[in-house]
Amino acid sequence: MRCFFCEDIGLENTTVDLPEREERHLFNTLRGRTGDTVQLIDGKGVIATAKVADGRKLIVIGREEMQEPARKLHLFVSPPRHNRMDQLLTQCCEIGVWSITFIITDHSVVRPEEGAVSEKWKLHLVEGCKQSKNPFKPALRAAIPFSGLFDEIGGMGCKAFYGSVNGSSSDRMPADVDSGIAWIVGPEGGFSDAEEHAMEQAGFTPLRIGRWVMRIETAAIAGAVHLMGDKC
Repeated sequence: MRCFFCEDIGLENTTVDLPEREERHLFNTLRGRTGDTVQLIDGKGVIATAKVADGRKLIVIGREEMQEPARKLHLFVSPPRHNRMDQLLTQCCEIGVWSITFIITDHSVVRPEEGAVSEKWKLHLVEGCKQSKNPFKPALRAAIPFSGLFDEIGGMGCKAFYGSVNGSSSDRMPADVDSGIAWIVGPEGGFSDAEEHAMEQAGFTPLRIGRWVMRIETAAIAGAVHLMGDKC
């Protein structure tokens, strides 16, 4: 069943108005016809089934509100380049990352404007949720400098881990930590010594997730899955 994104999904037997882009895809590209059924997600936990009615209308015929995950993972990551960024965003939807914040570190090559959130990035998250049928769209927060990391994580009250070749590969999440995790991933060149020292001083835990050097998007996803465990 084809999946479409709609931020406002009403109750059963109500009409749904798709965003213009989604409506064009359903009726112009896929040539949706009266009687066809589709799946809808709103990015906030609702999954619905709708039937195409006359006049290019959609009627909700089934609706379910999914429970939020017990353990929410907040990814803080130095942005990768171009198509690797697209891959990262899509995979974050597939595994259930709760929020994404880009951080600008000493060795970052890609440096989005501070406070910027690209519309293209948002679109990739929507497409990733549709493909994976994940009803919870990750929150995409404004890009911040590395120095802003500590206040952000402090405000969340999360237990924080960061990727480090000096970390322990056996580190596991304590079973009683269920509210939130911050997973911090540096650029291809790794964090600077000063950045690692600052995170260590802040009480963040260094974590090594593999024997070899990983690309940003690989480390981000592998670490996230490791930390979420069976709570994802």
